[in-house]
Amino acid sequence: MKRFKFRLQTVLEQRERIETHAKRSYGEAQRALVQGQKLLEQLEEARAAILQEFTEIRLAGHFSPEEARAYQDYIQSITLCVHEQFDSVRQLQSTAEAFRLNLVGASQNRRIVDKLKERDHESHVMLANKVEQTENDELASTRFSYKRTNDDRAA
Repeated sequence: MKRFKFRLQTVLEQRERIETHAKRSYGEAQRALVQGQKLLEQLEEARAAILQEFTEIRLAGHFSPEEARAYQDYIQSITLCVHEQFDSVRQLQSTAEAFRLNLVGASQNRRIVDKLKERDHESHVMLANKVEQTENDELASTRFSYKRTNDDRAA
């Protein structure tokens, strides 16, 4: 019996490459999202620390109007950075979600062709078993006929 050869093997290999690329892209998007979230947390922590420091200095009464203005400018600057980073994180989240959906689609496409391969292989095995069984039946039938003919001659 001939070896099994899947007629869509090149398609399966291409779909596997696409899935691998989609996995890699999704992983990179996830890493970028995590880094963006960490930066956002750091900016929020820095803003909270500056606000606390400014509040402590103000309550102590040890600040000049120039210092107050510098703190306020710095707080505004950090707040602007926090808002920009928040928008960036939202964009990274939507990008990561798009890559996840792409990965899901690529995986489904590969699995479809993989199932076709499994079904073709099962059909191939069943056909091989059927051919083998037919050959065995024919061999048994031939032996039976041969033995019967020899038994008739001997009698």
